[in-house]
Amino acid sequence: MNRPIALSISLALLLNAAASPAAAKDEDRPNIVFFLTDDQPLRAMSHVDPWFHTPHMDRLAEQSIEFTNGFVECSICCVSRASIMMGQFNTRHGIQSFDDPLSAEQLEQSFPVLLRKAGYRTALLGKYGVGHTRAAKKELCLPAKYFDLWYAFQQGPSYWQMEDGEKRYLTTVMEDKAIRFMKETPEDQPFLLYLCLPEPHGQGGPGGPWNYRDPDFKIPAPTTPPPPVKTMTEGAYDRLPKAIQKSKNNKIVGKPEETYTKYMTTVRDYTARSDLAIGRIRVALEKIGRADNTVIIFSSDNGSMWGAHGISGKWNMYEESIRVPMMISDPRLPKSTRGTRRDQLALNIDLTATIMDIAGVPAPHMQGVSLLPVLKNPDAKIREDWYYHHDVHTRSKGRPLPKCEGVRTEQFKYIRYKDTNPDQEELFDLRADPQETNDLSTKPEYAEVLGQLRTRNGELKTELAGAADAKKPAPRTDATPPNPSN
Repeated sequence: MNRPIALSISLALLLNAAASPAAAKDEDRPNIVFFLTDDQPLRAMSHVDPWFHTPHMDRLAEQSIEFTNGFVECSICCVSRASIMMGQFNTRHGIQSFDDPLSAEQLEQSFPVLLRKAGYRTALLGKYGVGHTRAAKKELCLPAKYFDLWYAFQQGPSYWQMEDGEKRYLTTVMEDKAIRFMKETPEDQPFLLYLCLPEPHGQGGPGGPWNYRDPDFKIPAPTTPPPPVKTMTEGAYDRLPKAIQKSKNNKIVGKPEETYTKYMTTVRDYTARSDLAIGRIRVALEKIGRADNTVIIFSSDNGSMWGAHGISGKWNMYEESIRVPMMISDPRLPKSTRGTRRDQLALNIDLTATIMDIAGVPAPHMQGVSLLPVLKNPDAKIREDWYYHHDVHTRSKGRPLPKCEGVRTEQFKYIRYKDTNPDQEELFDLRADPQETNDLSTKPEYAEVLGQLRTRNGELKTELAGAADAKKPAPRTDATPPNPSN
């Protein structure tokens, strides 16, 4: 069966950086507020799944352009956050471990530092999550000196913090500091507020982030159990490749129903708390009179399975793991664009390129594609496919992380699991099978598609390897911006 698919994409588009004109005057440049939640899949918003409670995210969506196909290029926090900082694929920035930080040279080329050099006042609050002081220098794992305001942490910060001798909820402290930062920034100076919200990530027990709840925050309890996940079945789990079944993606199907309900209710509560933070920051922007010149970006560092395919965790290339909320609110755009959606394939590194484009700050070493043309023109082209790469090693004992790579197109997904003999592969037609339940990799009628995607996987890997320099970000030779008319 012949099923042609569009696989051509130029290297110039794939490795496009937001090559922007010279920086504009400070008073002409917008403020930027970047909300990044932790482990929030696309479904965890009430305008997507009404079981959740996210009125402020929903309101932001009504005033934003929302990318319904927003993805992370690697579904694990340390890598994803490094990719955002650098605007690069992980094959280039080289972070493949919770222990490894960005180098001083890389930090100098990260998006907040470039904005600061260009006149922005910058703040990073919450989970930074790139590098660990058990293995590297503190000034790289917690690079406070690169920011005007720093209140950030390594992996898994506790949800309670001692602040001025008082036990307080982490996000409440972050809100207070963020609002003070915005108020204290001179009116003629633009600011970047990078708010890395810790929710809804966590794990039970006294040692995990879920060791405290905001005592002043209550939401109505759900009136129903969490809606069933279609693929949370024994059959779906049995169909998983052995590379997944033996990995840190633990089996969750078959556990008592009350255990799953309690877990999901906790996730719902913490997601709602991050939602409140978004609302409070936006109210503060209005009160200080800077909302009309502030671009707001909202996304998450990765998704989470939450029972899909019968498993927990993330790390893999399934949609629940890689697909995240992604929206941009720019009050300078026509009102007719607000509350609209775009279905182009957008990546987390594109958000970084977009920020640089918005600020008018050149960043030719970045590999993301600025989304500004898409914000202005819903038919603008970005990419036809992209490369996923997860090769992270961890000190934690027990099952390994599932190492894999693959290609995601508009219609198909190809996955190859590393360190398997013979190669374990999967192929899905996402239009016909959005739940990814029917692996086509062994179907004779899809042999041609499988071969095309295997080839494309190798091409993208080679192209990105040619651009890779793990510690010294080198400018690419082709800085041609995307042509929205193509």
